[in-house]
This record gives sequence, C-alpha cells and structure tokens, in this order.
Amino acid sequence: MHIFRSAKSEGKSNFALRLILLYAVLIVCLFLSFLVGRFPISPYTVLELFLSKLGIVTPHWESTLETVVFSVRLPRILLAIMVGGSLSVSGASYQTLFKNPMVSPDILGVSAGAGFGAALAMLHSAGWLEIQLTALVFGLIAVVLAYGISYIFARQEITIMVLAGVVVSSLFSALLSIVKTLADTTNALPSITFWLMGSLGRSSNDNVMVMLPALIFSMLLLFLFRYQINTLAAGEDEAKTMGVNVLLVKTIVVLSSTLMTVIAVSICGIIGWVGLVVPHIARMLVGANYPKLILTSFGIGGIFLLIIDNIVRGVPGMELPLGVLTALVGTPVFAVLLSRVRKGWA
Repeated sequence: MHIFRSAKSEGKSNFALRLILLYAVLIVCLFLSFLVGRFPISPYTVLELFLSKLGIVTPHWESTLETVVFSVRLPRILLAIMVGGSLSVSGASYQTLFKNPMVSPDILGVSAGAGFGAALAMLHSAGWLEIQLTALVFGLIAVVLAYGISYIFARQEITIMVLAGVVVSSLFSALLSIVKTLADTTNALPSITFWLMGSLGRSSNDNVMVMLPALIFSMLLLFLFRYQINTLAAGEDEAKTMGVNVLLVKTIVVLSSTLMTVIAVSICGIIGWVGLVVPHIARMLVGANYPKLILTSFGIGGIFLLIIDNIVRGVPGMELPLGVLTALVGTPVFAVLLSRVRKGWA
C-alpha cells in the first residue's frame, strides 16, 4: 500500500513538473514572438512596457511603440495561444467522448456552419464585425441541428451524433458552394476563400475580450466535470453504474467544446489539424487521463499555433493562410503519430 501511494505521488509530481516546463516554454514563446514582424521588439523591451503599466518602470520610449505592442502584436499573440489551446482542448474532449482518435472539433458541423455564415455575410458586403457574428450564429445553428437530430432519432447515441454531424456538415458545405457560385469574383469570392483558409491578420483587443470569457467559462465547465468525463471514457454503462449523469456530461462536453470552437472559427476562420493532431501529442506525453490531457493539450496547442503564426508573420511581403500552414505541418506529424498509436489509446 505504501509503495502504491509513493508511485502515485511520484506520478503527480512528474506531471506537475512537465506542466510547469510546458507553460514556461509557452511564456518564452510569447515573449520571443514580439521579435517577429516588420520591426523586431526585444523581449526585454516588452517586459519594460508591461512593467510600465504597473508603475514599476518609467516610460522612456515613443508612444507608437506601446501602440504596436498592446494594440497590434499582443492581441494577435494572445489569440494564437487561445485559439490553438481551445481547438486542442475541444479535440481532446470530443475524442474522449466519442472514443475515436480521428475526431476533430468540427465533428458536429461547426466549421461548415460558420463558413457558410461568414460567406453569406461577405456576399452582402457586411463589415468585419457582422461577418464574425454571422459565422458565430450559423456555427451554433449547425451544432444545434446535429445535436437535435441525434436526440430525436437515437437519444444522443454516440454513433448517430457523429452521423448527424456529417449530415449537417454536408448541408452547410453545399450551401457554401452555392454562395461561392453567386459571389463576385473580383472582391467577394477572394475574401471568402481567404477567410476559409484561416488568418489571425485582423486580431484586435476586442476579439481577445470576446474569446477570453468564452474560453474561461468552457474550460471551467470541463474542469469541474473532469472526473465524470474520465469515467465516461470507459463506457456509458460503466459510467452509469458509478453514478455519472451521462446525458448531463455529454451535454457539458458538447456545449463547452462547441463554444470554444465556434468562437475561434468566427474570429480567425477555419484552422484545421490543430484539434486533431495536438491531443495525440498530449496523450503520448501524459496518457489518456482526461484532467491531465486537457491541461497539456491547451499548452501544446497554444505553442503550436503561436509558432505557426510566427512563421506566417515572418514571411516578408505577404500573408500566408494560417490553415494551409497548419495542414502542411499537421499532416506529416499526424502520419508519424498514426504509426505509433496503439490499440486502447483511450
């Protein structure tokens, strides 16, 4: 018994150390990201700027430097971390719920619905805020449809829920194709195409303030129900015998994952592979234990998308689509991971 307790405490300390190192790397990447751009800003200067806001350091720089840091680069860096972390946690949550390693955050049609909503707004020459709101609304509509279909026909049976997501995704993809056919080839169609490939180029402090509460709320919900979700991963029958409210836990996972995904997609477009690949990397590091998995997935996802966005910003003279680059990196990484995945990953 004493040996078992010692091994358990040692496992907890090892995980805590790994988590501290992971988030230390994330913070280092955050500061180094300010070096990327037309005008490199050193991490020391960024630290001084932060300290000046606390009244610790007296400002000795031009006001334009503060504008660049706090209104241009910081929002984009923070959004890269939050979007990457959100998609990764959503992917890990869905993979745990559906017990399927091939599941991604858009399994219930979020991306297809949001893509159609954004394209529809661009077709009518809407502003950026209207585009984001329309994408958000239609992304939520897609998930509600998929969830409703699965509930009506099979009381949320996992397999039917996945199939309902496929149906809804196909529906909105078809509607998106119609909108692209009707779009003006000079202005609207290029804008729709670029948005669908994902970009953080229009990041702002307003976007951060929209995403942050949704992220905190969703992560808090998942963390509060982390042990029930972990139990559900073993199977619904086992979870019921242990007193888990299966319907409630499923709803919590779908609600939280959908909210994070739809907010992320509405802000920066469709970014694939992050929510599919990162949970596998996290699972290789800390195992399939859900509480450990979501904390690790968020950190790795934030680092991954931040590095990819730094590459995008570092290319002179052009803005590469973020989703294209995540696919170029994610595809070979996922192929390598597949070769190492064993039976019983969950």
